[in-house]
Amino acid sequence: MLAPKRSFDEIYPLKEDYKRFDQRNTSFSRALKETGKIVEFGGDEYRAKKINQGMPGFGIVEYSFNRAAGLYEYPPDTSDTQGNAYYSWQSIGYVTKPPGVSRWEGSSEEAAAIITKVAKYFGAADVGFTRLDKRWFFTHSRYGKELVFEDVVEGYVTKDKAVFPESHKYCIAITVPMEYEEFMHAPTQLEVATNMGYSRMHLLAGQLSEFIRGLGWHATPLGNDSAASVPIAIQAGLGHVGRHGRLITWSRGPLVRIMKVFTDLPLPQSEMADEGIIEFCEACEKCAKQCPSQAIPYGPRTYEAVCLANNPGALKWYGDEDACLRYWNEVGSACSVCFRVCNFTKEEGWIHDVVKWFIKNIPQLNGLWIWSDDLLGYGKMKDPAKYWE
Repeated sequence: MLAPKRSFDEIYPLKEDYKRFDQRNTSFSRALKETGKIVEFGGDEYRAKKINQGMPGFGIVEYSFNRAAGLYEYPPDTSDTQGNAYYSWQSIGYVTKPPGVSRWEGSSEEAAAIITKVAKYFGAADVGFTRLDKRWFFTHSRYGKELVFEDVVEGYVTKDKAVFPESHKYCIAITVPMEYEEFMHAPTQLEVATNMGYSRMHLLAGQLSEFIRGLGWHATPLGNDSAASVPIAIQAGLGHVGRHGRLITWSRGPLVRIMKVFTDLPLPQSEMADEGIIEFCEACEKCAKQCPSQAIPYGPRTYEAVCLANNPGALKWYGDEDACLRYWNEVGSACSVCFRVCNFTKEEGWIHDVVKWFIKNIPQLNGLWIWSDDLLGYGKMKDPAKYWE
């Protein structure tokens, strides 16, 4: 008889003094405050220097490819998604329920089935459901707006604060796929899958939120703003956090980006994903060994932070995000080496499905898969000079 699945709080216990995180303390936010920009390598002068050096993977074609993949709408002079453009916390007005028509009603299971089908048609990889959990919401945005909860029908964002509706008790957690081939060229500008993921997130957020509003309910879409995506995705049964601090899913490994839509439309609670991912990461330290900045920790999970960008008090692996960002500016890209070398980063295929079955059911063989992954050369960087061939 199989043992019952453990709850989120059993797998990821929190200390009693755990507090909500202030997003102004992330590496990105502090860089923005100190220098006026999140990364150094996005500027024209930096890009021109890299292009003129003639390094494979950093030419004008690769830079144009990477930036075009990240074509998503922001207000001028900001990268803030909170309540902006397709992430609007209020109806865009594109899809509306006709007057005189009752809002759609059905069971939470029926609603989940419809939402899942619609989200996957719009481009989602996986869809899960959970409840509003205020522990994961930031106290302030990276731009200093305080996030407060109020009894309102729709949320709204002003220049000083973001007001989140208490009535939006149900959460749809969604992963957006990122391509395997392009990640094999990290850390060059050919790793365009991340930017493409953000573009897909932006469009999907607006489409799904407007769909829900068209049914007569309300929706609050979030990208990387307002709340931490990884714990929400875990609670919604999409996967677990790996040693590298990123979500790992059983379907696509870490090759996903995460967005979430909160709503007042009643939805069920999804089951937790199989814990085998955590047990595998406890044995495997490949991402830590391969990390160029040595920002990924060795050893067991802990409650202790290693830099200001961490929020201590949760049992997990804490990475040195400040060291990670420094390497980004050194190499001239968003790195992504930890995604590339992760044992769960694989092309789709039945052989890898069989290995995942063993990881889930016979973890005693994890050492074999870790050894064979290196033996077979998985995770090695591909030659960027050959990409366009």
